[in-house]
Amino acid sequence: MDQQSEWIRTPEAATYLGVHIETMRRWARDGVIPAAKLGNRGGFRFKREDLDRFLEQKREAASD
Repeated sequence: MDQQSEWIRTPEAATYLGVHIETMRRWARDGVIPAAKLGNRGGFRFKREDLDRFLEQKREAASD
């Protein structure tokens, strides 16, 4: 996998997790989910492996 395909944009990440785009932005700003900030207006980028890890943690918490 090449380096550019490891990162996904906020809209794609929101769709992947099934949440609103503003929820993704808030989670990124609040440190709920790891993200890279690209400048003042560049938005966030997320690694798919971090999104998968986040989903797994949510599933585990829900099953407890």
